[in-house]
Amino acid sequence: MEDFGISKNTKKGFKMKIVVLTANKFGYEIIQKALEVGSASIKAIITLDEDATTVMYDSIPGKKWQALAKKHRIPLHYVKKINDEQELLDKLGPDIILMAGWRQILSKEILQKPRKGVVAFHPTLLPKGRGPAPIINSIMQGVKESGVTMFYAGEGLDDGDIIGQEIFMIEEDDYAGDVYEKVIAAGRALIEKYLPLIINNKNPRIKQDEEKATVFEKPSLRDNELDLENDTLEQNYRKIRALSKPYNGAYIKRSGKKDTEKIIIWKAELRKN
Repeated sequence: MEDFGISKNTKKGFKMKIVVLTANKFGYEIIQKALEVGSASIKAIITLDEDATTVMYDSIPGKKWQALAKKHRIPLHYVKKINDEQELLDKLGPDIILMAGWRQILSKEILQKPRKGVVAFHPTLLPKGRGPAPIINSIMQGVKESGVTMFYAGEGLDDGDIIGQEIFMIEEDDYAGDVYEKVIAAGRALIEKYLPLIINNKNPRIKQDEEKATVFEKPSLRDNELDLENDTLEQNYRKIRALSKPYNGAYIKRSGKKDTEKIIIWKAELRKN
């Protein structure tokens, strides 16, 4: 379904047309920061339809998207699969697609729609930590220095030219939600610094060093179970922190009289002697 009832922003001086592709809290925050940049026009927001099969752990309710779009007079479009929406993007004619918080892989045809490319975000310091579940994997692997990379999306796995990076530290007692807030703050800082440069064709484009590239593995739901017998206390503590909200949580199994039940552990304390 689509909502064409909201007129576009018509302020004078707005030239570059931006379409934001997002379906989560991070993207919601990025939009609000981008709206503060005075030389760009957000042509449209594209988000996931409520019937889409793509799962977002940190999704934004439809009413909240509608309120944001109405407040700033931005057309709001709902899609199930972005790769099926070439006609919509042809109609919107974006100079840039700003992709923030979108789990569907873009086809070559979609990547070629915006005149100046697809600008994406990844919550690691690329080329380190490419691939899925970057916040979860970073905590579980004990990464201390992390950040967010703003880059040009391509057909490869998070391997496009880097525009800029914002660094933050992952503390020993940071949970997934804590790191996520740092990701949001870093993303907003990147928008503030680099979006004006992109608009004026003055932004950096730095090739990634493939020799330094690392790739995270995609965790399965089975990985959420704590292994109290074989893993160290530190490993289990990291897993609890990594899988806490907005994710599904780490758990242990307990056998009862009738069934085996899962006990989710959202918080823990690691005491060091």
